Amino acid sequence: MNKLALTAAAALAATTLTGAAVVPSIAPAAGDAKVYTKRLVSRDIASHELGRNTFAGAGVDRHAGHIIGYDSFTGHFYPKRNQADIWVSFALKNGTISAIIHFKLTDTVSRGRVLNGTGKYRGARGTVTARPGSQNSEKTYITLRYHL
Repeated sequence: MNKLALTAAAALAATTLTGAAVVPSIAPAAGDAKVYTKRLVSRDIASHELGRNTFAGAGVDRHAGHIIGYDSFTGHFYPKRNQADIWVSFALKNGTISAIIHFKLTDTVSRGRVLNGTGKYRGARGTVTARPGSQNSEKTYITLRYHL
């Protein structure tokens, strides 16, 4: 069960980001920060266990079939809670976005927070959702919503 959960969590994290589109999602009110949305499809390049409940890996991120970046992740699985916390950093053109995703084995969509960014994404804050692809797919569909 632990191996399955670690593999599922690693696959989710690695395939979280593939492709990105920056689109304002909601018209901001006067004085509010503009909200951006990036949709990515991520596919694991490699992942492995670092210990009994800890894992790490990397993935390639695509949008509309084109590589737009890479992600690297580390995570820790909590067997008694059937969940994992996955820290991920997305390396995109002109900067990076860092996030944490709270993965639960019972949920079809995992949620988390955009914590920060560098370069073009400096000071990014927002939310992240991750949804695994079909049962035999290695893809993870990620949506980043953030403001600067």
